[in-house]
Amino acid sequence: MKNQKEVVLNQFLALRESNPEKALKLLMDTYGDAMNGIVGKILVHEELIEDALQIGFTKVWKNLEEYSPDKSSIFTWLLSIFRNTAIDILRKENNRKIQSIDSSVYDSIDYSVQSNISDSGLMQKVNSLDTKYKDLIELIYLQGYTQQEVSDEFKIPLGTIKTRISTAIKLLRSALNLLIIFILAR
Repeated sequence: MKNQKEVVLNQFLALRESNPEKALKLLMDTYGDAMNGIVGKILVHEELIEDALQIGFTKVWKNLEEYSPDKSSIFTWLLSIFRNTAIDILRKENNRKIQSIDSSVYDSIDYSVQSNISDSGLMQKVNSLDTKYKDLIELIYLQGYTQQEVSDEFKIPLGTIKTRISTAIKLLRSALNLLIIFILAR
């Protein structure tokens, strides 16, 4: 039996050429809340969040044919579009202030609920990373900070930030590959 992600992927691929309006609606219905959560982590003002969602789905609409399941999952593709859109809006507004971040914020496993990312397996893997990696993943990929901003805020050399991000991504990739192998072996 196919899982929900495979069903959505197959429906999307079938609809994007024959009925692009339904393909977009499928993505909005399936991933809209998660994209709202991601954009909301980067932009705090409701009107900016709404703008980012509208612009993001407009970009998705214009680029339906650009998606390739060989390159990424639909969720990852959408995440990239919406994250970049939110960061663009944030920079345009130019009212970004980095606040000192209390490491105790990351001690809670409830993070996966707050982020509205529906892939709890991914969030469990992120939450299981060493704090020095987990913090960077959240700041850069989920909150929209640049590597330079994190380097400046925490007084860590930019090269160290880049190395830690690369290591974190490799660790996540390995952990997720093991999870996939475990699931397929069942």
